[in-house]
Amino acid sequence: MSEVRHVVAVGHEGQRLDNFLLGELKGVPRSRVYRMIRSGEVRVNGSRSKPHTRLMKDDRIRIPPITVSNATAKPRPSDAWVERLRASVIFENEDLLVLNKPTDVAVQGGTGEPFGIAETLAMTFNQDGLQLAHRLDKATSGCLVVTKTRSAMNAYHKWFRDRSIQKTYQLIVEGKWPRELHAIEAPLERYKLANGERRVRVSADGQQASTGFDIRTQCERGTWLLAKPTTGRTHQLRVHAQYAGYPIVGDRKYGSRRFEPRPTRLMLHAHSLTLPSIGEVEAPVPNAFHTYWALLKGAD
Repeated sequence: MSEVRHVVAVGHEGQRLDNFLLGELKGVPRSRVYRMIRSGEVRVNGSRSKPHTRLMKDDRIRIPPITVSNATAKPRPSDAWVERLRASVIFENEDLLVLNKPTDVAVQGGTGEPFGIAETLAMTFNQDGLQLAHRLDKATSGCLVVTKTRSAMNAYHKWFRDRSIQKTYQLIVEGKWPRELHAIEAPLERYKLANGERRVRVSADGQQASTGFDIRTQCERGTWLLAKPTTGRTHQLRVHAQYAGYPIVGDRKYGSRRFEPRPTRLMLHAHSLTLPSIGEVEAPVPNAFHTYWALLKGAD
């Protein structure tokens, strides 16, 4: 059992509180770290804080006594997983990596996930200090930015927040998307189902959210779209597509489970990012999209 520690956030300004603690408390389960924050065991300058609180220069963080047990440490990823992650790099320079995240791979570990990309970056690339600059849903594939330095992390967090980075997605939706529908502006609100599962819905009480849509191609049963979100809300594209009446194919949260032909994945891919001083970085459209589109056209 350790003693109470008070750590000054020198060199960690701009970092989220949860990510800071995960770095300080290696071997402590992620669920325990979040419980410490929610219960108020962790304090910033003597006050309770949220997991997403961003640290400021000279913030004083109280870290409670905690036992780090090898029995609770997360398992090491397999060699196959490490090689898969290494092979997913589509761009690299001295400040960052851009990965082509596979579908059905969690960005961060959690309930039911022994580990995610965030927990395995250092051991995969043999480099400390790697941090996710943003997030993608587990079921979404495509461009994911990982920063190498604190200064790069702070810069990219700011650029994602102030919309300096343009994001383009490719998606296939159910039905014939109207050719005159080029944008959806509808506020989004997070909520919980009775079983505790988190969801998102359009609500006047939600946060402002805007997405542009363009048709790439259509058939009778579906539409292949390009989408450019100008905000970065949780599940934004999935809920905006559903709100328009054309849910994304394969979306088990917001779409139809009876739509035929059934896909092997969520048909949503983060295709490209336009990064400051770098330009456009693209993650190739997965073969599963082309295969499914051929099936969909053949079902007309």
